[in-house]
Amino acid sequence: MTYNTESDFRLLPTFIQSKRAILNPMNNDHYSFGWAIVLFYHPNEWSMCKFKPSQRIMDRFTQQKMEEIKYPVQIGDVPSIEDQFNLRINVFTFADTLGYRRHSLYISKKRKQDEVNLFYWEGRFAWIKFLSRLFHDINKYVIY
Repeated sequence: MTYNTESDFRLLPTFIQSKRAILNPMNNDHYSFGWAIVLFYHPNEWSMCKFKPSQRIMDRFTQQKMEEIKYPVQIGDVPSIEDQFNLRINVFTFADTLGYRRHSLYISKKRKQDEVNLFYWEGRFAWIKFLSRLFHDINKYVIY
């Protein structure tokens, strides 16, 4: 895998970032979908890719076969990726500039053991580690 100098990194809106629910690695390539899946499988290695993916994280990317995905990933590509990696993938986003109006963009209909929730904005994906934190202010009585 080559490490591009073109940046795909995007900051989350401040309101979303303040919830501390999403892990958004600072990668300098167009593989944000793959990095989000790698973090899902290896959450303890988050500190290694806050600023730039380490060689260990890059090796995990290869071990998980994330290079087999056609990048950049579009929402319409998610069902075939679910089948390819035997995952259930849900994608969420927001509808305003501040991030207050959050909603689902794609909810999987697959029955898989592993379920990953991703956040999508400005063509970028990040792993939602704490879905309940992300949505708790919308409905405090629903357990996700």
